[in-house]
Amino acid sequence: MNLLDTNIFIYARGRAHKYREACRKIIEFLENPRNDLNVDSEVLQELLYVYTYRGQRKIGIKLVEDIQVLLPTPIQITGEVIAKACELMRKYDSLVPRDAVHAAVTIVEDLEGIVSTDKVFDSVEEIKRIDPIDFVKERIQGQ
Repeated sequence: MNLLDTNIFIYARGRAHKYREACRKIIEFLENPRNDLNVDSEVLQELLYVYTYRGQRKIGIKLVEDIQVLLPTPIQITGEVIAKACELMRKYDSLVPRDAVHAAVTIVEDLEGIVSTDKVFDSVEEIKRIDPIDFVKERIQGQ
């Protein structure tokens, strides 16, 4: 299983960008019962925060509700995840708290990787970042 980062949903809804179409295809892929993707509860909180901060609270709420239909059992943030996030933040100065939590979830839950546009994950040797464009080429179009 792979974790989806918050930016997948933001790029899918956003303006024209090199990642927009790949992120949209990933969201469509969530309807496939054989998808191997999930989010953690921090992704949902982060989406609510970002859209509220942008003055688009209703859009954020609707987006999170739609994700919960497609991914009804997000991975929960546990004490073990927070402890691992702290450990990662001590080791990697460039890792901000939210990214540390996502990286920690990937490690604690023994996930294959995190699908993200955020290259900061490339510096975390304990996890694998999967670029959304590569994910689409290898996992969706390559089926």
